[in-house]
Amino acid sequence: MNNRHLLEVSEYVCLGLSILGTIVATVTQQVVYAVIPLSLSVALNLVNRPKFNYSQSQSQIEQLQTGLQNITEEFYQVKKTMNTSNQRLEQIEAWRQQLSQIIDQTIEIAINERLGKLEVYKQEVSQIVDQKLQISMQKLSTDFNAVNQQMQIVNNRLQQLDISLEGLSCTVDKDEYLENIAELKTELSQINQQLQVFNSRFAEVETSIKNGNESSQQQLAELRDNQENQSQEFTQIHQQIEVVNSRFAQIDNSTQKLHQTILEQNQEISEIKEKQESESSNNNDVFDSINQRLTKLDGLTELDSLFTALIQPLQVENKSNLQTNPIPETASQEREEINRINNLDSIGNSINESLKTLEILTELDTWFNPSQANKSSLEESDNYQKTLEVIPTTSSSDENTEKLVFVGTLKGHENKVLSVAFSPDGRFLASGSDDTIIKLWDLATQKHLTFEGHGEYSWSRGINSVGFSPDGKFLVSGSDDKTIKLWDVNLGIEVFTFTGHEERVNAVSFSPLGKILASGSKDKTVKMWSLETGKEIYSFKGHTDDVLSVVFSPDGKLLASGAGGNDKTIKILQLAENKVKTLTGHSDWFGGITSLAFSPDGKTLISGSQDKTIKLWNLEASQEIKTLSGHSDHICAVAYSPNGQILASASKDKTVKLWSVASGEEISSVKCTDSVIYSIAFSPDGKILAAGSRDTTITLFPIA
Repeated sequence: MNNRHLLEVSEYVCLGLSILGTIVATVTQQVVYAVIPLSLSVALNLVNRPKFNYSQSQSQIEQLQTGLQNITEEFYQVKKTMNTSNQRLEQIEAWRQQLSQIIDQTIEIAINERLGKLEVYKQEVSQIVDQKLQISMQKLSTDFNAVNQQMQIVNNRLQQLDISLEGLSCTVDKDEYLENIAELKTELSQINQQLQVFNSRFAEVETSIKNGNESSQQQLAELRDNQENQSQEFTQIHQQIEVVNSRFAQIDNSTQKLHQTILEQNQEISEIKEKQESESSNNNDVFDSINQRLTKLDGLTELDSLFTALIQPLQVENKSNLQTNPIPETASQEREEINRINNLDSIGNSINESLKTLEILTELDTWFNPSQANKSSLEESDNYQKTLEVIPTTSSSDENTEKLVFVGTLKGHENKVLSVAFSPDGRFLASGSDDTIIKLWDLATQKHLTFEGHGEYSWSRGINSVGFSPDGKFLVSGSDDKTIKLWDVNLGIEVFTFTGHEERVNAVSFSPLGKILASGSKDKTVKMWSLETGKEIYSFKGHTDDVLSVVFSPDGKLLASGAGGNDKTIKILQLAENKVKTLTGHSDWFGGITSLAFSPDGKTLISGSQDKTIKLWNLEASQEIKTLSGHSDHICAVAYSPNGQILASASKDKTVKLWSVASGEEISSVKCTDSVIYSIAFSPDGKILAAGSRDTTITLFPIA
C-alpha cells in the first residue's frame, strides 16, 4: 500500500470523525468538536487531489464553506430549539408545582372534610353505644331486683313453712304435708325456669358487652388519635390565648394610662376651678374698684361744661387780641383776669383727673380683651413666626399681587411629616409623621397630644395618612404596618384597629356621614370598612399598581382612587350603581396619581401626578377640563379651598402654589422651607393653609 492510499483512507476517517464531531457538537453545544475533524478532512482532500486545477479546488472550497455555514446554521437552530425546549420544561415544571399545590390543597380539604364527618359519625356511634349499654344495664338491674324480690318471697315462705311445721308437726296430716311440698316443688321449678331465663339473658348481655368492648376498643383507638390531633389544636389555641392575654395586658396598660389621664384631667379641672374661683374673687375686687372709680367718672359729665367755660374766655381773649389787645385799665378788669386764671387752673386739674380715668379705662380694656394685648407679643415671637421667601409668579395678571409673608411653624416631630388634616371646627390640626407618631395640635394654645400605637410588631411604622370624622370626635390613621387605627380625640386613646391589607396603607378617608371608612394600599386594593361592625364590607381590585390616594365625594355617592406609575389611572366608584369609571390622561412615563380632591359641589375632581402636572376633571362627562403646569418636580399633594375658588398644590420642588380655579392661572408661589413639601390642607374657613414637610415641621400661613 503506497502513500496515496494511506492519504485516501485517512481522508475517509477524518470525514467520519467530522460527522461524529457534528453530532457531539449538537449535544454538547460546542462547535470545536465539529470544526477540527472537518478542517483535517479538508486539508487531506487538498493534499490528495493535486491533479485538479485551481478552479475546481476553489469551487470545492466554496462548497465546503457553504456546507460549514449550513452546519453552523443547523447548529444554532438546534441550540434555539433546545433553549425553547428548556423554557417549556421550566414552564411545565412550574405548572407541575402549581398542580401539585392545588392537588395538595384539595386533598387537605377533602381529608379535613372526611375527618370532620368521621368525627361526627364517631360521636353518634358512641352516643348509640352508651344508650344501648344504659338500656341493657337498666334491664339487668330490674331483672336482678325482680329475682331478689322473688327469692325473698321464697325465703319468707320457707320460714313460714318451717314455723308451721314446727308448730303443727303433731296435728298436720301427711297428705296436707305432701300437698305443701308439691306446691313448694312447683314454685321451685318455676323459680329455676326464671333463673334459666335470667342466665340466658345475662349470657346475651355478656356477648353484647364483649362485642361492644371490641367496637369500643376500636373507637378508643380512634379517639386516641383524635385526642392527639385535639392536643395539637389545644396547643395552638393556648398560643392564641397567650397572644390574646398579651393583648389584654396591653389593654390593661392602656386603661391604666386612661385612668391616669382622667385623674390628671380631674386635677387640672380642680386647679382650673380654683383658678376660676380666685379669678372670680379678683374680678369681684376689680368690679368693686371699678364701681369706686366709676363714681369718679361722674366728673366727666362736667368736663364739657368746663371745656366750654375754657373756650369762651379764650375766644373772648382772641377777639380782644385781634382788636389791638388793650391793657386793662381798671381794677375790675384785673379781678376778672385773676378769676379767669383760677378757672383755667381748676379746668387743668379736672382734665388731669379725666386723663387718669382714661388710663383706668385702658387698663380695664386690656383686662377684658387679653387677645389684643397679646397680639404684639405673638407677632414678635421668634419661635412661632418667621418670614417666607416669596417667589415671583410667571403670570401677568393684576390679581397675582397677593403675597404670603408671615407664617407659623409647629415643631415636635422627629422625622418627615407625611400627612396633615384640620378638624371640622378648625380648632385642631392632626399630623402624621415617619417617626411613627401622630400629634394633635391645639391651634389656640400651641399645645399638642401624642398618639402612639402603630408598628408595635414591625420595624416599618410611618404614618402615611390621617383624617378626622365629620363630627370631629374620631381620628383615623393609615400606616406602613398594614393597619388602620381609629382614635378617640377627646380621650386620646386607640378605639379600634382594622386589619386586612397585605401591604402598607397609603391613604384613608371618612365618608361624609362618618359610618364608612375607605383605604388604599400598596397591595393594589381599595377597601371599605364599617365603623359600626369594624369589619371589611367591600374590596376593589381594579388597579395594577400601588393605590396612593382615596377620597369620597361631598355627597358620599362616589369614591375616587389613584394609583402609581404602572397604572396611571383614576377609578371613580359609583357606590349606589356599583359601577366603575376610569379617567386617563396623565403622562405615560411618570403618571402616577399621588393625590386627589373633590370640589365642594362635587362636580369637579383635581389630581396631582408624578408627571409634574395638575388636572381638573368634569365628573359628569368624564373628561379633562384643563391642565395646570408650573411645578418642576413631582406633585405630592393637592387641596381645594372651602369656597371652591382656589386650589393649592405641594411639590418635591420645595414650593406650595395657589391657583385660580376659574382661570387656571397661578396666583402665588411660596417656598415654605428648604425641603420637600409632602402634604397640605385648608382650614374649614379657608383662611389658613397647613403644609407638612421633610424637615419635620408644619408650616401655617394665612390666605388673604
